[in-house]
Amino acid sequence: MFNYCLAWEKVDLVKLFLTIGVSKAQPLSFLPGAITAAMEMKKWADQADFNTKIITDDGGQPVTVSRIRTELLDLLPQNEVVEAFILHFAGHGYRAGAEQNMWLPTDWNTELRAISVEGLKKRLYGHGIKNLTIVSDACRSLPADVDMAELSLDAVLPRGPYEQTTPIIDRFNAVADGGHAYMLNGDEQSPARCIFSTVMLEGLSGHRSDSFDKYLKDCVTPESLDLFSKTRMKEISECYRLKCSPENTVGTPRDHIIYSRRNEPGNGDFDAPQWPVPPQMPSGSTPDSQITQSWITPPLNVVEKAAVSARIDALHLGIRRNFIFEQRRFHSHTNLVVLGRPPVRIWTSMAESLGTRSRGSHEWYVEFPFQDSAQILIEFDDGIFASAVVYKDLITILSCDKYGVIGWACADRWAEAQRQISSSVEAITNLQMGTFTADQVDSIAAQLREMKHLNPILGAISSYLYDYSGDIDSIRRMAYFYCHYNQSIPFDIAYMGLLRVHWNGRGYSAEVPSVTARDVSLVSGELPHWVTRATDQISGSVAGLWPSLRQGWEFVEEPELEEVAFAESIRDAIPFLLPSQFTSFRREGAEILIQKFNMRPNF
Repeated sequence: MFNYCLAWEKVDLVKLFLTIGVSKAQPLSFLPGAITAAMEMKKWADQADFNTKIITDDGGQPVTVSRIRTELLDLLPQNEVVEAFILHFAGHGYRAGAEQNMWLPTDWNTELRAISVEGLKKRLYGHGIKNLTIVSDACRSLPADVDMAELSLDAVLPRGPYEQTTPIIDRFNAVADGGHAYMLNGDEQSPARCIFSTVMLEGLSGHRSDSFDKYLKDCVTPESLDLFSKTRMKEISECYRLKCSPENTVGTPRDHIIYSRRNEPGNGDFDAPQWPVPPQMPSGSTPDSQITQSWITPPLNVVEKAAVSARIDALHLGIRRNFIFEQRRFHSHTNLVVLGRPPVRIWTSMAESLGTRSRGSHEWYVEFPFQDSAQILIEFDDGIFASAVVYKDLITILSCDKYGVIGWACADRWAEAQRQISSSVEAITNLQMGTFTADQVDSIAAQLREMKHLNPILGAISSYLYDYSGDIDSIRRMAYFYCHYNQSIPFDIAYMGLLRVHWNGRGYSAEVPSVTARDVSLVSGELPHWVTRATDQISGSVAGLWPSLRQGWEFVEEPELEEVAFAESIRDAIPFLLPSQFTSFRREGAEILIQKFNMRPNF
């Protein structure tokens, strides 16, 4: 699996463990339980024969991105295969996109820097790791009071010394995407405790008989730890009158990593963690002194959720009322519709084309002189530039409300528009609200991919869901079918699939490597054959010149070797991105790209 090791006379296998506890991420709430979690996790890892490091802000030294980078580089070996690496974090966090998670260091509010979990995960691909476990005890909610445009998302590590190889990935999260994690304040019998970290500690240490695998007797495996943590978190929820529901995804096969074995030396020396006394109160009430919710903002209530959903539905796409009704009146050559605020200018990537021709107050036609898609920028009167891609034989529908909220999707003029657009609205609403869950990646992505050729933005969303669990092969399967059906591969899919690309003077072309079939016996539920089948090597054009979703830009700043051709020409625009799910820019960023790609305005 690791070809770069073959020249060595001897290859040592090591197990690594890094735990990070951030308790003082001011002005957010103080989390002493994060220190408890980090210290106890390190104690377990030491006794389980891991090479360990601990990073906390308990002694006055802040947890910073540079400190984590230094400690990580010191921990990671230069000439050894890493059999297993466990990365644990306890502290404040948030989400910025579909399965895009951030951890906040101590100095986040002064340095305006957040740790990108997905970016760090990809950097670790270049360090010879066979099995990667990420344990995240942090919130995963949207941060209404944190301006994402002001926070730099840091992947922490530089490019690794080895060729990128995707490890088997296991992920354990305190809460599902969009949720909030909890900490219990201490009392006379227990220190402050982050609930999820303590549950994971119970399972990893083997003190609970129900944490052992029922097939691999006397072993704690990712699968048994997954089942245990979900059951145990439910017990804790009932005990402390909370709603705790972890989200885990585990790799295969079952025995790819063994966390601990029954009666293994050292396990018996680890004391079972003590819990604070549960509150003695009527059901449904909980004293504020007992529980801290490690949130960035209070959770949305039912009314606010309904308002957000309605806003996404009506303002992001504006189509149930407008597009479906007006579709009958669209000119037969219309392939771009802009709803909401009228644009002042539309820029196209086709340097030798005639640009766009207006067909009405909100209809345009974009020509395709060279390939089957075109990158466009839509300029509004306040200096906001919305990004979208127009595909041959599809209609691109973009909307921008009075606040600058942007959304877009595609539809086939000859297919059932209402079903297509409703599917888009539902997918984008789920994207915004955080209701996509990692344990549903296969089924959700399969549902989205059924519509991906009519609405390629759904294929782009699928690529981020697959990337979350390190499933690069499934991203490449999607790319194969775009080529197979003579449709340009969405930029996000080509980028997240680490495809080799080259510039042909007019756009990007990509080489899609062959992919072996997945073992269907390891797939939960029934999936279409094309989700698991083998695919051949193929090549095709790429749709767009940069990511359609903002979260894709996180990987542009420090690209891997396969991504350099994409990244070099667009990274200068990163400081001017706007905080939106879909890519949009301030004027300075748009002008950089307009100049680099010789884009032309239509009026």
